[in-house]
Amino acid sequence: MSVKLRESYRKEELKKVSNALLACESLLIVGENGSGKTFFCQQLAHNFHSNKYPYLIIPIETVRQITIKVCRKLNIDEETIEGKKKTIMMMQEDIIEHCKTNQIIFLVDDAHRQPPTIRIWLERLMNEANCPVLLLATTPPARDIFLKLPRIELNPLKDKYIREIMQEKAEELELSLKPADYAKLQASAGGNPMLAERVVKEKYLGIENTGLDHTQWIDGTPILMAFLMCLVIIRFIGLGLNNTSLYLLGGIITTAIGVSRILIYSLPKKGSRLGK
Repeated sequence: MSVKLRESYRKEELKKVSNALLACESLLIVGENGSGKTFFCQQLAHNFHSNKYPYLIIPIETVRQITIKVCRKLNIDEETIEGKKKTIMMMQEDIIEHCKTNQIIFLVDDAHRQPPTIRIWLERLMNEANCPVLLLATTPPARDIFLKLPRIELNPLKDKYIREIMQEKAEELELSLKPADYAKLQASAGGNPMLAERVVKEKYLGIENTGLDHTQWIDGTPILMAFLMCLVIIRFIGLGLNNTSLYLLGGIITTAIGVSRILIYSLPKKGSRLGK
């Protein structure tokens, strides 16, 4: 991503999240796969580093590896005074004690993949050491720390930014695309920056992909409800005018739509591909 795009990338969301974390408020950011959560986390870390705010990024590793890495970052001894290796619980307690007097911002990307032990420890850091924690997740489970944090949804990028991302990728691949090609590919990306790059690469490789991976769909329920209400109105008009044909027609169509809806929902579901 170019410097220009980096500077303009989700400026409002970055500012809002940064201010919340600096005010010791913890947050949960949710977004679909490829929506830019990792890049968002990197941009936050870059901003904190530039302003010399203390922060730590928690990696996806085992509980022991994470605990040891945090201890080393904070210069906390991994051994006791007697020279024995500390247990994971002992090191985690030392980190909490350290953070009580040295406030640190914890950034946790792919938080839904972290083991429950780490999530419980992060919650203790929030409650006992007053450390701000930012969790970024795709499909967080509805339990423990995920239920307790204020949630911000990472909305799809605007068409302007998606188009710029695709143009950069096309230039990188030396691929010439017409405005009509960009419009078609943009519809497949659905505001997802990762998919925006992927569809351009598929075009470059000559791969025809009609399936959509994004989850930004239009909810057709209001349209269906409006149509059903119109049918009900038709029935009332038929009743008021004593027009049996109009009344029966409205009733038959309403019943047919209801039965079709039940049959569609009773069909076996397909695979768990994102967006289907």
